[in-house]
Amino acid sequence: MYARVITAQYQPGKLDEGSQIFRDSIVPATRQTQGFRGVLGLVDPSTNKAIAIALRETEADLQATESSGFVQEQFAKLMPLLAGVPAVEIYEVRVQEMQQGETPTYARVLTGTGQLSKMDEGMQIIRDSVLPAARQQPGFNGGMWLLDRSTGKVMAITLWATEADLLAGETSGYYQADCQSCTYADNTGGSRSLRSRPGLNFNT
Repeated sequence: MYARVITAQYQPGKLDEGSQIFRDSIVPATRQTQGFRGVLGLVDPSTNKAIAIALRETEADLQATESSGFVQEQFAKLMPLLAGVPAVEIYEVRVQEMQQGETPTYARVLTGTGQLSKMDEGMQIIRDSVLPAARQQPGFNGGMWLLDRSTGKVMAITLWATEADLLAGETSGYYQADCQSCTYADNTGGSRSLRSRPGLNFNT
């Protein structure tokens, strides 16, 4: 599975309007495209930043939405509200688990870049150690770990029922285990806590 990750900066006071467009227009349109496997929207109201993650079954499905003009059409709906051109990244979805029937309200986003030769080792540690530990955390609603083999960048997104659940993971030691799991990482870009945006939907 593949993911297109779009990071956008909204103009002050435009985040709620953008969230409504995302929920009412972009998500329904995205569900109709070939190879759709899910979409997740995250926002940070303190900075007016937003992250949208669209999942596709194959890399070809991902490329088709761009060559057809679909992605550009969705960008056009939001551009008047944005402070600049969104950043777009493409990842492989290497590890994913979503709790059925749960609607998370908070997410932790952790990024890092590291040694290409140790990527598979790091992802195996996540499957065997980090994910089982995450399942034991109160309020854990799921997560995904994304990998860009061309740059060595990894993005980890974990989803939580409440902000208190998210913060409790940091004090229980789970957060440190998640950071250390990517043993190949040369540097870690840090973590951000964001709210799940209306329009969360997964077909997994």
